Amino acid sequence: MIKDKVDKIINFELIQKNIEYQTSYKLEDAIKLQQNKYDNEKYYFDVEEAKKVYKFISKLTLDKGKKGQKVKLLRFQFNILTSILCVKDRSTGFRRFKEAHFNIGRKNGKGSLVTWIIIYLFYTESVYGAEYIIVANTRDQATNLFNSILITIKNNKTLKKYVKITESKKLIERKKFNTNLRVLSNDGSNLDSYASYITVLDEVHEYKSDEAYSKLITGMGLWDEPIMFTTTTASSGEDEANLEYQMYSYSKEIDNKKIDDETFFYDIYEAKKGCEIMDINEWVNANPALGIFKKIDDFIKLAKKAVAMRTFESKFRRLYLNQHIATDDIKNAINMDLWRKCLRNIDLEELKGMKCWCGLDLSSKNDITGFIMVFYDETNDKYIVVPYLFTPRDTMIEREELDKNPYTQWAKDGYLIATEGKYIKFNEVMEHIQSLDNDYPIEKLGFDRWGSQTILNVLEEEWDIVPLGQGTATMTQAINSFENLLIDERLIIADNYVFNIMAKNCIAIVTEAGVKYSKLKSKFKIDGIIAMLMGLMLAVEENDIDHYDAVGQLEKMDWD
Repeated sequence: MIKDKVDKIINFELIQKNIEYQTSYKLEDAIKLQQNKYDNEKYYFDVEEAKKVYKFISKLTLDKGKKGQKVKLLRFQFNILTSILCVKDRSTGFRRFKEAHFNIGRKNGKGSLVTWIIIYLFYTESVYGAEYIIVANTRDQATNLFNSILITIKNNKTLKKYVKITESKKLIERKKFNTNLRVLSNDGSNLDSYASYITVLDEVHEYKSDEAYSKLITGMGLWDEPIMFTTTTASSGEDEANLEYQMYSYSKEIDNKKIDDETFFYDIYEAKKGCEIMDINEWVNANPALGIFKKIDDFIKLAKKAVAMRTFESKFRRLYLNQHIATDDIKNAINMDLWRKCLRNIDLEELKGMKCWCGLDLSSKNDITGFIMVFYDETNDKYIVVPYLFTPRDTMIEREELDKNPYTQWAKDGYLIATEGKYIKFNEVMEHIQSLDNDYPIEKLGFDRWGSQTILNVLEEEWDIVPLGQGTATMTQAINSFENLLIDERLIIADNYVFNIMAKNCIAIVTEAGVKYSKLKSKFKIDGIIAMLMGLMLAVEENDIDHYDAVGQLEKMDWD
């Protein structure tokens, strides 16, 4: 239903038009447009420099993808490169722009753009003692950009022979001019000791303050033509101290003529605020490389998921439409239309012989404990979810008066398993699991790693236990797998009224770090859903190998 509705909306002509616009241009025409844009009494567009930039970069090979493939600049890449490098001051001949802010949706090649600019300047400018510094939120993250530069240099014999490379120190030296390129982390500790010539602050949406920026830019005053690059995708926009949001806001102030700063270059690719997810024009506005090296099929799948799953919409808007989206709690986080399509009456006898993975989420002693079995039907390539929900018998009436839920009737109808006493006794749950294990051998059992160590020890004596967290780090992956299976109709869920209520009442907490379902904020107990996620995670890890995971695949693509 969702697929059919979405497919009708997609206008592939718009995407094809963007591909042609970005790839089918003449160098002379592109240069002329840049001249028209920048030439005035104070500044001029250096045509010879632009030709030199184009020729130089076209001789470089891509650091990822097909070996030996030469760079072919897209129109938007040419415009950015030549705006930064070729617009000069008529009185001094120096570059106009001292800062460059590049803000774009994920996987549009911003890392490659910076790589090419740095290599061009590193080899063509004879600035003695110049420091080229790459900074990111962590040194490992900055190393990604360094490696892109390193591989590009290594792939070119001419470039390679003019430098000394010390990979262990993340250092590239051009001895003739005492020029160095190095990697630093954004901890602010020693950044003010550098008088950098070219600085790149990468992925600045992860910078919680402007400390690194402030320290490094003050040291750049020594040079005539320094450049400070800030590259990024949108932050949530909630934190005004966030460096991305500061740079974005500053750019908009210039755009609206509230600030006059002729030395600050910015190029922001973003979808309009509040646009429809399936607005193709807005896809292109935020993703100029869409359909070229940013794969359209993967992007469409992401968009469809954002339409179907509210938990994914904010991530899609921020990362792929490049919009500032505040993190929030998502009520009714599970799409119940899709959930209901998966419900079936399950004959357990038919599941014998199938491999089974499980999740166990222990509640407080007087609530509902969830044990969920997840079978993989290899023939039909589907996962079958069978819930077992336990609750103490002697407190059911008391709890019915408190929260108005008919626990007694639910137990009579078989939706709950009532255990003896006022509390859920682990021994009874254990016996039930052992009984099921006799007929449906358990491959692995997921259990809350912060749960009781005593119970964990008992479980480990019987089964292969996988301790799993219930925070964002673990649950983001689990929810992503679950939602993809739900959309693809690869789930069969045993129809259990209480389990359905749990699904309906899930509240998700969405942050920049990821997503998780909240036990505290959800109105009804969701222990069964958490147990299902643990079981599904183990089953998918064993059987799927990410073949349906467009999100994961897009994250692993070759372009930044």
